[in-house]
Amino acid sequence: MSTIVADLDFDKLLEAESITRETVTYIKDQVYSAIENREAFDKKAEALKAELSKTRDSAKQKDLTLLVGICDWIAGRSKGASDLLKEVKSRKIGAYYLGKCCQETGDYKQALECFERAMRTDAEDFEVSMDIAETKRMAGDPDGALGAVKRFSQTHDNNAEFHYQFAHCLDDLGMYSEAFSHYERALQINPEHAGALFRMAFNYDMDGDEDMAIEYYERCVKLKPAYKNAVINLGLLYEDKGEFDDAVYCYESVLDAEPINDRASLFLKDAKESLSMYYDEEVSKRQGKESEVLNIPISDFELSVRSKNCLERMNIHTLKDLTRITEADLLSFKNFGETSLNEIKLVLAQKGLRLGQALENGEESEIFANESDLVGESTMTSDIGLSTRCKNALWKIGIETVDDLVKKTENELLQQGVKQNYIDEAKECLAKLGRSLQTNEEGELGQEEDGEEQ
Repeated sequence: MSTIVADLDFDKLLEAESITRETVTYIKDQVYSAIENREAFDKKAEALKAELSKTRDSAKQKDLTLLVGICDWIAGRSKGASDLLKEVKSRKIGAYYLGKCCQETGDYKQALECFERAMRTDAEDFEVSMDIAETKRMAGDPDGALGAVKRFSQTHDNNAEFHYQFAHCLDDLGMYSEAFSHYERALQINPEHAGALFRMAFNYDMDGDEDMAIEYYERCVKLKPAYKNAVINLGLLYEDKGEFDDAVYCYESVLDAEPINDRASLFLKDAKESLSMYYDEEVSKRQGKESEVLNIPISDFELSVRSKNCLERMNIHTLKDLTRITEADLLSFKNFGETSLNEIKLVLAQKGLRLGQALENGEESEIFANESDLVGESTMTSDIGLSTRCKNALWKIGIETVDDLVKKTENELLQQGVKQNYIDEAKECLAKLGRSLQTNEEGELGQEEDGEEQ
């Protein structure tokens, strides 16, 4: 239940002599729980800034600088907050929130120095230790981060943040099933842990389980403040399901908070156009989104830090860049392994793309084929209008091209675990292209041979 503005006394809460991290967390929670609270907070922050500009007392200036810096951080202005908090980093609380700002702006070395300064008199400070672990992971050191988290295995096993940080380190190390169990444990302890909800949603999204992804994203975006990327990702899933009103709402809510968000603006335009025209699901998926998808920056995906760093050093910044490089090229790069490769291939597959696709089609050709184009045997199943779930079901059993698909019978697909509704969808898409699955009679011998091998 949110606290109404009448219950909040920012004059008492924002006092330099008594302010603590717990107080700041409380203020932030309340500021984002109701618009009235945010308005009162903004008014108080402006008053503090005005007072800072007028005072000539050096001690008072330091106090006000600390408070204004913390207010800027609460309001999401990390850069401005950082400039102020550098002046008061000798204070533990000033060093701590300067560390938070540096972490958010990508200055991980400075963030670690600040967090270590903030806990110099208490090496067992759990909250700061988790910030240090998170910063190490974000800086590309998941092993070091995991070591920092494991120190609290005995004392904090019943803490949601402990299990979330543990899980995220395992995620970055490619230990996905172990990570999943820790995310689940975090949510058992605290069903409203935003980080764990987002990671569960994202992982389900990457696995093609749209319903579960939506369930977790919806839980995540109900929290205040909401994860911006969670809201955008939820909007994209709503679009895939044809729920354009809900998608528009998601994108508009992001733009309300951040009017210059380019991704939200692009997706909002597309969703609104879909609302105002006759909608054919399969054709729409191929029209209007090509350039948007190809130009999505790598930074928008929750890849491991190791993968992101390698791609950055290879000057790969967008999905389009990935379609212009081969699997062999990636693996030849120093420190780039199979785990990172599989992670990137999964991200591309969710968008109907694959490594080296632009090279196969020719640099000047379009990555996305039109439905009227001739569909050859080497055409990927992602290019014939299948739903994400259907594509994933086929990819799991090694079917990547139309040629792979048309060599199968309906019985073979069923025996390999493909659900009947996905088979019907595949047959319908093939029929539009003048193709079909083999009849059961044609594939009878192959089925017997497969059975004997098993």
